[in-house]
Amino acid sequence: MSATDPGKNAIYAMRNRDYRVSRGGMRPTSASCVIQNEFGDDTLVGKCHRAEWYRLNGIKATDPPTDRSFGIFAAGIGMEDYFQTMWKNQGVLLAGSVINYGAVGNDPRVIISGESDIILRDFEMDDDGQVIRVYQDRAFGIEMKTCRGHFAQKEIFGRGNKKYPMGKPKMEHIMQTAMYLMMRKRHEDHYGVTIPYYLIFYFDVADGTYVSFKISLSNGYDGDILVETLDGKTVAPDPVYGLTIGEPVVPWSGLTTDNILARYSELADKLELPDPPEREYQLRYNDTTARRKFAIGDLSKTKFAQWEKKPLAEVGDWQCSYCDFKSHCYPVSVLTADVESGILTVNEAMAELGYDV
Repeated sequence: MSATDPGKNAIYAMRNRDYRVSRGGMRPTSASCVIQNEFGDDTLVGKCHRAEWYRLNGIKATDPPTDRSFGIFAAGIGMEDYFQTMWKNQGVLLAGSVINYGAVGNDPRVIISGESDIILRDFEMDDDGQVIRVYQDRAFGIEMKTCRGHFAQKEIFGRGNKKYPMGKPKMEHIMQTAMYLMMRKRHEDHYGVTIPYYLIFYFDVADGTYVSFKISLSNGYDGDILVETLDGKTVAPDPVYGLTIGEPVVPWSGLTTDNILARYSELADKLELPDPPEREYQLRYNDTTARRKFAIGDLSKTKFAQWEKKPLAEVGDWQCSYCDFKSHCYPVSVLTADVESGILTVNEAMAELGYDV
């Protein structure tokens, strides 16, 4: 007699959990912005408007989360709950799963609906980390993020990262946190505290290491988004990195609340269109993009060699690779653009991809 598989049941339960009715609106996790990167190139960071058009128009996802994804979600939720318990026991937890809902900025169509993770009362510690004083009039927010793997250790923690040796939070997480900072006034008034900043708290579930970054806004509730380490150092690229690749590097610019809100307004415009807007990321990089990313170190030698040698390889933006609507947007994978431009028929493209047609 075979044994019962409780893991399979847990995944089923996660897929079919109690239905939650959305308040509607746009999500903080859907924030995006056009910035100037460390090399002065205009660069989109954040959510693709085409994907948001599909989601907000009720189009069914073609590439929903896998069983593995649900396991990752569970680890993140469990870690957040565990840390909340620890902070509650220390007497510093002010609130958890904090609802953020309402209009942001001057465009009435930009209604943001989201849930930030944690608000703690500010406190002082001794050298061992034990709380010795809790402040009643000031607090700070925390966005908990679990991560794992080589990419996280390099990009977030800075291990072996010549461009950002101190590490750097993901741009998507910076913008999400900035949205909560823009909306925090109602929480300050409700709890009778000031909340001058949020932390993005990363915990690597593979090796138990953690790192935090401080996020604040230059004008209090708007302005430039400031990203610092816990000891107050601005997160910026190491100038020495520019010398190694023969091109100067500078801190990114343009990451502001105004620019993020402008993108939300653009999304509102696009939602009125009958057809999805243009793609904003590439499932497979075109020639110009691939060579530029390789030159500045954003595409590894291994990936660039794969891009050169394998025309059908999906060497492109991760936003496309992990998109819930990937098969709507790229119905014949990397050859979709050729089909749309008339170079190939659908049947010819499918045949090149190895499918019988």
